Amino acid sequence: MNEPTFPRLTVAGLAACLAAGLVHQKYAAVRTLAGHTGFEQHRLRCASGNIVTYHVRRGAADGPTLVCEAGLMNTSSAWLLIADHLDPSVSVVLYDRAGYRRSLRRCPEDYSFRESVCDLAEVVAGAVGDGTPCVLAGHSLGGYLAHRTAAALPGRVHGLVLVDPTHPRELLHSRKQREGSRGVNLTMKLGPLAATLGSGLLMDKKGLFAYAEGSPHYRKLRLESSVPGVWRTALREWNYSYAFMLDGGRPLDRLGVPVSVVAAESTMTGTPEHNDLYEEYLASGTGGRISTVPGSSHLSVLGSPDHAPLTAKLIQEVLQEAVHGAAVRAVPDGSDEPAESTGRKEAA
Repeated sequence: MNEPTFPRLTVAGLAACLAAGLVHQKYAAVRTLAGHTGFEQHRLRCASGNIVTYHVRRGAADGPTLVCEAGLMNTSSAWLLIADHLDPSVSVVLYDRAGYRRSLRRCPEDYSFRESVCDLAEVVAGAVGDGTPCVLAGHSLGGYLAHRTAAALPGRVHGLVLVDPTHPRELLHSRKQREGSRGVNLTMKLGPLAATLGSGLLMDKKGLFAYAEGSPHYRKLRLESSVPGVWRTALREWNYSYAFMLDGGRPLDRLGVPVSVVAAESTMTGTPEHNDLYEEYLASGTGGRISTVPGSSHLSVLGSPDHAPLTAKLIQEVLQEAVHGAAVRAVPDGSDEPAESTGRKEAA
């Protein structure tokens, strides 16, 4: 091989890799605009200016409604496997925050949690009928946002289930979490540019989505990680939440409904300090429990075929308790009002 040929072949090879990555990126972007099978798709223009998309699977007319909030860099797709394992009588609402999938961010102000909380509150108002028992569920950052939203909707939300939730004090409370967050910070800053250049095609070379293998939604989750818009939205949320948590966040709101936590085993064993933070979530409500899903990780607790069924079962129990609580509160005679429940921990 003569000297001028090698550089040309190298450049040609790199150009081919870039072209393949960009084609994959465009394909992923188009595919993630599709709706979810079995769900109605709705659009809502919020007071923030955002145009958000939510998806509704109708259950029984007299059944409860579960409204799901995804975590950082996750979309409504993250909850699909859980929805598959819920009783058909439950109505399920999956929501994409502004910037994810078809939801458009049009808010003129800098991003803050308040923006996402207000948008979710409007989704609840639009998707959940008056008098329908409603439970909010949130994973990771979505857990904290769901908690804030429940505080903004007194009387409308009947229960809260937080799946391995972010806590506003976790970076101050745990040195391990604080040190790990620096690596996440670097990844989040480099991610949007890398995704724009088509690196999503290589995203799963290190088994980043191995937890979801065997799930019918594996490919959808995989493709969404290749979309630059997902990374840009996640970076915007991360920049705000990272500074917020380094500053100590703010005290948890006090809620008049039970708050339950479903924890990943890797979180409870890897950072035992998190148990204190989950106890704070429990104490912020009128009861509930902390349950651990054996063998699960932060992502597999929702997305793994091995762990999602148990997570769904625990959520189903919260829904049943919310239905019972709503029925008791509807009785005019307060003598049947149940005593305030006490929190307890369980190994699921």
